[in-house]
Amino acid sequence: MRRLALLPILFLFAACGNGSDGPTTTSPDIDPAPISDDALAQIDSTTLYTHIAELSSDEYEGRGTGTPGEQKTIEYIAEQMEALGLVGGAEDGSFFQAVPLRGSTITQITPLTLTPENGEVVELAFVDDFIASTDLDASAASIESAELVFVGYGITNPGYDWDDFKGVDVTGKILVGLVNDPPATEDEPDLFQADTLTYNGRWTYKQEEARRRGALGVLLIHTEPTASYPFTVLSNSARGEDINLQEEPEGALEFKGWITEQAAEQLAGMAGTTLEGWFEQAASRDFTPQELPVTASVSMSLTTRTFEGTNVIGKIEGSSRADEAIIYTAHHDHLGKDDDLIAAGEDGIYNGAVDNASGVSMMLTIAKAFMAGETPARSVYFMTLSAEESGLLGSKHYALYPVMPLAKTIANVNVDSGNLNGATEDIVGIGAERSDMLGLLRQAAEGEGMTVTMDSNPNAGSFFRSDQLAFARGGVPAIFIETGSHYIGKPEAYAEEVEAEYRANRYHQVADELTEGMPFAGLVQQTRVAFRLGHMLATSSLRPEWKPSEAFAQTRAESEAAAGM
Repeated sequence: MRRLALLPILFLFAACGNGSDGPTTTSPDIDPAPISDDALAQIDSTTLYTHIAELSSDEYEGRGTGTPGEQKTIEYIAEQMEALGLVGGAEDGSFFQAVPLRGSTITQITPLTLTPENGEVVELAFVDDFIASTDLDASAASIESAELVFVGYGITNPGYDWDDFKGVDVTGKILVGLVNDPPATEDEPDLFQADTLTYNGRWTYKQEEARRRGALGVLLIHTEPTASYPFTVLSNSARGEDINLQEEPEGALEFKGWITEQAAEQLAGMAGTTLEGWFEQAASRDFTPQELPVTASVSMSLTTRTFEGTNVIGKIEGSSRADEAIIYTAHHDHLGKDDDLIAAGEDGIYNGAVDNASGVSMMLTIAKAFMAGETPARSVYFMTLSAEESGLLGSKHYALYPVMPLAKTIANVNVDSGNLNGATEDIVGIGAERSDMLGLLRQAAEGEGMTVTMDSNPNAGSFFRSDQLAFARGGVPAIFIETGSHYIGKPEAYAEEVEAEYRANRYHQVADELTEGMPFAGLVQQTRVAFRLGHMLATSSLRPEWKPSEAFAQTRAESEAAAGM
């Protein structure tokens, strides 16, 4: 069996160390193994097409979480894993990890009433002015004359010497905060990574910080520039079912809400300032929380149901470092079917060929490539995740109950919505620049004659919108392999055209299905790069690290210390 030449070791190791492309601080005791021709040969368009065609067929009924369609999906994936020679990777030795879920729907809600110490009471209308939900597993939730505290961006990050709370006790209060990060300054042009949204800027982080500090709830201020999307993205689903993990999070919030920019202007006016004034104050390290001369009240009734999704987990046991792992992920769920459309004789099945049958196909094909080579030193897990479309819940559940300790999980490579538009000269690694994964990705791309380009819209927060986020939050260096933008033989505008067409006509629509003549060359490239990246880590003792300023770096350090590493 002829093997491909190994990339020069010194050049390869330059990919790791301190979140940069500089020299590594410690040389690994195991070098990456070469990749066999046989392994790469397993990654072809026929294999990729077969899985996508199967999973996006009408028989799978859109793969909705907790439906017969998901059951059929997980059975197919487990059968494919077993046929390849993978073993069950779940805690009980099977291929399945149950994901207990809870759905809550607001059936009745009062206006959000803002009562100032002096002045007129303001009533905000549900959907038009605010949206709301709760962490509680309950049929009702309410706040009555709750005290409000403006906490700026609500961030604590020692890496940037930033603390918006300054030791102020916010227990039992409603935190009012801004989304996104504090702006960079002339003196600190790289503050919070400038134009790249950090996890501290993500709305989920604001809620987590509120839970950690014992708050009663959190009220986030929406503006289109800071959120990067209109308020309708939030309000359009406000009356629908809110799906969460069945178990309440620690420090569960009674109230989670957003208000419009106009409503925020009213609230700021009640506090004797303006929204612009709040932004100016919050942009400084000297900011301190401000108790507002305003209380808030709202009451909601809810109906709830419990059900289960299922993660599918297969693995290759490592040969010499089996207690360390690389984890590949892809979500297998989609939006299910619309029975009303089907009853009317219309196409009501959300086939999800791109999102994310393509990712599952990539992951299964990568597993096939690994099985054609020698057993890697580290264990390799292949995981398809449930309930991604409901808020990354399958990956969130796994991170809470991992079968491989997160401190021992070397890296996560996530594949979601693959390239079915043609071959490219480049590839994008969403989040790669946050850790040593960027240098490693460049090595993997070079093996396919490709270059790495950066996320064209880093402030949109794409890194926080797919399953790698749960691993990152647990401290695991993670990357989302994304399509490049320089299509071979196509004009520069082609990338924007295909993306616009997909967003307008296929994304989360019934039209997301395989069509005749759809090119697979780009998907083959993407899959091979993802395989090379994971193979490099699985066959060596390389251990990528986060940049010190990343919010996840501290979590990694704490988990490693707890594991005695």
